[in-house]
Parts: sequence; structure tokens; C-alpha cells
Amino acid sequence: MNQPAPPTLISLTRVWWMLPGVGLIVLLTGAVIRSLAISGWAGGLSILPSIGAFALVVGLVLVSWQRLPSWSAHIVALVFAWVWIVQQVGPLLDERLVSWRDRAVELIIRISGWVRVLASGGRGEDIVLFVVALAFLCWWLVYATVWAVFRQQRPWLLIVANAAVFLVNYTYVLPKPDTEALVLIASALLLLVYHHVMQRRLVWETRQMSYPDLLPLRAMWAATVVGVVLIACTALLPADIPTDRAAQTWEMLRSPFRIARAAWEDAFSTINAPPGAGSISFTARVAPLGGSRAPGFDLVMTVRSSRPEYWRAVAFDRYDGSGWSNTTGELARSALGVATAEQARTPLAAGETLPLTERRARQLITQTITLAQERNDDLIVFGGAPLQLSLPTRVEHLVVRDENGRVAPVYDDVSLITALTPLWAETTYTVTVLASVADVQSLRQAGRDYPTWVRERYLQLPDTLPARVRAEAARVIAAADAETPYDQAVAIQDYLRRFTYSEDIPPPPANVDLVDWFLFEQRSGYCDYFASAMVVMLRSIGVPARWVRGYASGDFDPDQGVYIVRENVAHSWPEVYFPGIGWERFEPTAASYTSLPQRPLQPIFGAEDEGVTSSVGGAGLDPGRFEELDDNSIASSAIGGAATSSSLNNPLARSGGTPVGWLLVMLAIPLSIGLILFGWQWWLRHELRGLRLAAAAYAEMAWLARLAGLEQQLSETPQEYAQRLAGILPEHAATIRGIATAYTTERYRRGAAVRVPAEADRRMLQQALWRYAAQHGLRRIWLSLRKPMA
Repeated sequence: MNQPAPPTLISLTRVWWMLPGVGLIVLLTGAVIRSLAISGWAGGLSILPSIGAFALVVGLVLVSWQRLPSWSAHIVALVFAWVWIVQQVGPLLDERLVSWRDRAVELIIRISGWVRVLASGGRGEDIVLFVVALAFLCWWLVYATVWAVFRQQRPWLLIVANAAVFLVNYTYVLPKPDTEALVLIASALLLLVYHHVMQRRLVWETRQMSYPDLLPLRAMWAATVVGVVLIACTALLPADIPTDRAAQTWEMLRSPFRIARAAWEDAFSTINAPPGAGSISFTARVAPLGGSRAPGFDLVMTVRSSRPEYWRAVAFDRYDGSGWSNTTGELARSALGVATAEQARTPLAAGETLPLTERRARQLITQTITLAQERNDDLIVFGGAPLQLSLPTRVEHLVVRDENGRVAPVYDDVSLITALTPLWAETTYTVTVLASVADVQSLRQAGRDYPTWVRERYLQLPDTLPARVRAEAARVIAAADAETPYDQAVAIQDYLRRFTYSEDIPPPPANVDLVDWFLFEQRSGYCDYFASAMVVMLRSIGVPARWVRGYASGDFDPDQGVYIVRENVAHSWPEVYFPGIGWERFEPTAASYTSLPQRPLQPIFGAEDEGVTSSVGGAGLDPGRFEELDDNSIASSAIGGAATSSSLNNPLARSGGTPVGWLLVMLAIPLSIGLILFGWQWWLRHELRGLRLAAAAYAEMAWLARLAGLEQQLSETPQEYAQRLAGILPEHAATIRGIATAYTTERYRRGAAVRVPAEADRRMLQQALWRYAAQHGLRRIWLSLRKPMA
């Protein structure tokens, strides 16, 4: 049996008792940090483990320095965090910045510019600052957890914080970090057990009580056994959860974290969206190719249009072997000499016409879009070449300088359009577009006389592109005997449509060209890979093309006369440029939700190409065309598509209700309870501020007792009230009477010594009152349910 340690052994005993806690903190925060490091949100996240490790060391040193005030310790920790993070982020900055001072100045300049952009309503575009923000988040999680466990001895809030960060990340990334989830859950439970053991130890030593040897290890062992039993029982829960119930549960858990993600996207709009990151927001700058994807089934928008289109959001021009980037804004920024790509966008008033030059073989139509969810990316979605919009917007298009150095805007090269007003749910806007009615003959006769801006931007390929990709494109073209760019595009489209469509693919290997990997190794994938392969293969034979992201047409609802667009039809596709006509869509992805573009063999009604523009340019929307559609075929395809999509894209339905999913549901319950307890503690501290210790202790006891249905009567004195409470909770009678005595002494005997019971005893009383309140509440609910039965 252990006796209270003599003063000479206090430090050694403290270290012994801290070891289990340190190990559990490493497991808890390590699971969170590792899940972030492997998430793929951005390059450079491999520095996060070293950030967390150093934060652990700094936290343990400052916690052990008992004489150091809390505010001083936090300032010292912040200084260490800045020094270490600048050092670790250095390789992500310009290689010419070799000294720590140069890197720190560079980061300060970037942060200042980022703050100015956000303050002006813009969106941050510096990916390095995103890495810095995550580094500070990981530092804070580790340091604050160490401080909460060993100095404040209140780990609940930091366990909740770690769980919240992990769940936000887990909700969106693929593949799911299931191993890290199990480690997080187990370490969180054990850390709570450790905290309870430490509280009991404090009480025992305060009361000069003996306790068994190796108590920490025994308690941890017992808690581990209980945890294993709970996890095993969870694994035996029924896995055949109904799809609709699984979807409701998943969406209930995921919805709060979408808000947090939206805030991050505003601050860091260039983060790499992991494959499972949903499809209500698109990144504007970079789009990496990744592993499996699992879009949701939520309704995104409805579109009223006289014809189906693919609804475009962002067009990308540059391929680097691992994904795509949109350099249009950066080129415009450079040509105009402004600070950011957002400032280079052209403002367009509501109803103002965009001066497009490529109007040949185009039909003027109006599309009415009604959003079902808030668009966090502010992107206007449309089908065709945009001409007019009903909202004030900013248009990101190419801007160059001519041979005389004058600014020359290119409105036919629009990469994206953003709204100047928030795009809330239920927002409705209209877009007048020039939709393509180009026929096969016109596209074959378009030729290869490409403008300079097309040749310079849309034939780009990385120098590292494997030669066998070019050879395969040439082989396909030769086998099809395709001579014109149109026939070559159709040949490659048909070739790729023989590949297998699959959303469940392994993460691609590092340091390989991903189009090459898709074509020759994987040979299956989803739209991102099919579209990328077609664009790269076309560029390799001299046909300009671009990679576009948005939504497929969706399902037509004949009752409402609108296209229903859900998250599961988030899509990417190639567009090929034809001189005088513009960008034309192709579809190499043979998926259930896609459709090949329908083109007549010859000009409409046999008219000349120029005549098509003039004849259809003034044509209004023909509502009667909805009545000409085959309602039965559309309805059946919509129903079939919905059933397929729900089973493919619901994470819980696909997994059949995995044990990890159940464990995450179980983790969400204590997370909610922890938030409630934290809110209560904050409110109680606010209410008790300014009171002396004895008065605060008595007020806290009385408030909890009232919550348990044990309110003090007006006729009762503090001592009489304490006597009644002591009779109900006899094991805490001494603490209750001690609080009442200290309160009356402090209030009525000025100058007398006031002795308030120890904090550990007061905490145990609080826990007892909480338990009594829970039992009392359940009893009242049970009695109220029995009354109708009687």
C-alpha cells in the first residue's frame, strides 16, 4: 500500500503518475494530427507530426514549472509555436529564403495580405497559410490538452475539441482514417478514466489515506478491458441498417461540420478538396486527382431550361501530372498589375451583356437556377456560354496585353463567375446563355486556325508526361483513321468509354503521372480520370482542350418542368475548342448519370452556319417543348438513377453500417454532452463572478440541488437546508455542512476564519448532484408516461 509521499519524493511520484496521462495524450492528439497529415487537403501537411511532438515537449515543461503564471506560460508557448512553425514551413516557401528571419518576414507579409483580402470580402488563395493555420491548430490541440490534463485537471473540453476536429476531417476525406478513429475513441475513454483516478488520488492524499500499489496501471488495465468489450459489442450490432435511416443519421452528424468547412473555404479557397469532400463547393484554383470518392445525395439545385445541359462551375487549363489548376485569374492579375486574382475579375452588373465574339452555331436560351443549399464557393453555375445574368457578378476571364502593351480582355475564355451577393439556399437567379447547336459537319469543317491564346494555354502538357501516353493517343487516332479534330475527339472519347467506371479506387501512387497510371495500370476510375485522360491525349496530338468541373444534367421532373440536380451528379468533363464556334462538350465517362452530346449531322434545316445564329438568336423560350418529352422514359430513368445513386454515394449505406460508423455515432453523443457541460460551466462562472469563495460554493451547490428538484425553501436557513441535503446524500454530508457553515460564517461573522471544503470534495458533491438530477428527471419522465396508461 502506498502512503502519502514525503517531500523528497514528490517530483519522482509526480512523474510516475504523469506517464499514463502523457501516453494517452500522445494517442489522442496523435490520431487527430495523423488524420490531418494524410488527408490530402494540401501539400506540406507532413510537418504536422513534428509540430505536435514539439508542442508536447513544450507543454510538459511549462506544466511542470509550477511557479510560472498561466498567462506567462501561454505567451512562452505561443513564441515557441511561432519559431518552430516558421522553421518547419520553410521548405514550402521560396528556396531563396534561407534564414529563419527571412521566412518569418515572408509569412508576416503573406498573413497581412490575406487579412486584407478577407476584410474586403474576398477569399484567401495562399495554400501555405492554410498549412500554417493547420500547424497552429495542431500545436494548440496538443499544448492545450497537456495543460488541461495536468494543470487545470479538466480534460473534457479538450477531448471534445480533439474529437470535433477529427470528425470534421473524417466527414469529408477518403479513404476514411478508421484506425485513427478507433485510437481516438479508446484514448479519449481511457483519458477520462485517468482523470477520474487522479481526482480520487488527490482526495486520498488530502485525507491522508493509503491506496494500492500500481493503481494507475491497474485502473488503465481495467478500463482497457471494458473498452475492448464495448467495441466488441458494437461490432456485433446489426449491420443491415435501412438506407433512409442511415442517410438521415449521416446527414445529422455531418451538417454541423459543413458550416466549419465553409468558413475554412472562405479563408483558404485553394485547398485541395479530398475525394470525399462533398460536391456543393468547388475549389477555384486547384483540383488534384485522388483515390475513391463518395459524393452525397443532397439536392443541390433545380434548373428550369428548355434543353438539358451540363452545368459548368469552373474550367481548368493547366495539367501537372497529379491534377489540374486554373491559371486564368493569375494571368489576368499579372496583366492588370493588381494584387490578387480576385481583384482582376471583371464586375458585371445584373442584366449587363458579356461581349462574346464566338456566336456561330449558338442558340439563345434562358436558364433559371434555384439553389437548395447555400453555395459556399459563391460560384454561378450555368450551361453554355454565359451572356447575361440576373445577379451582380464578377467574371474571371483571360486578360492579355497586345503587341502595343495595351490590355486586351478575352471574354470567350471564362474560367468562372462568382456572385457579389451571398448565394443562400432558395436563391433564384437566371442566366441567358448561348447554347451550342453545332452540327457534325460544321465541327469537321472548323479547321485548325486557333487563336494565339488558345494555342498558348490549351495545348500545355508537362515535360514529364510519359511517351507512351502520346503513343497511345496516336495509335487510337490511326486506328480510327480520324483526320479532323472533331473525329479525333470522338475516337478518343469512344476509346475511353470502354474503360470501367468505378468510384471505389485505391489512392494513386506517388511520383507518377496519374493519366498514365489510369490508362495503363488502373484502367478504372471516375469522371476526373476519364476527362483528364481525354484532355491530355487530345493535347498530345495538337487538339486544344480543357478540363471542366460542375454537374451533369440531372433528372428531369415532368411535374415541375425542372431538372433535379443532386450532389451525386457532380462531374468533370472535357471541352474541345473549335475555331469560330468555341468550346464543345464531349463525354468519355460511361456512367449512369452521364449523357453523350446530341449533334445533328448537318446544319439545322439545311441552313448555313451564320444563318443558324441569326434565326435562333432572337428565339424565346418554348415552354411547350417540355410537353414533347417522353414522360415515362424520363421518370423511369430518374427513379433508376436515384436508386443507384443513393446506394453508391451514401457512406453508411455502402459500408453497411460499419463498426467504425457506430463508434462515431457513439462518439457524437459524449461530444454533445461535453458541449452542454461546457456551456453550463461557462454560464455558472459568469453567474458566480464577484462572489467570495464560500458564497460561490454555496450558490453552486444550491443551483445544482434545485436542478435535482431539491430547491431551498423560503423558510429554511442555510444550516437547515444543508441538513436536508445531507439526509438525501449522506456520503457527502460533511462537504454539504462544511459549505453551509463557511457561507454563514463568511456572511454573518465578519472577520472570522472561513474554511471551505477542499475543491476535490466539492467536485465529488457536484457529480453526486448531477447523478441525482439525472435520476430525478428520468423518474419524472417515467411517471408522466405511466399516467396516460393508468
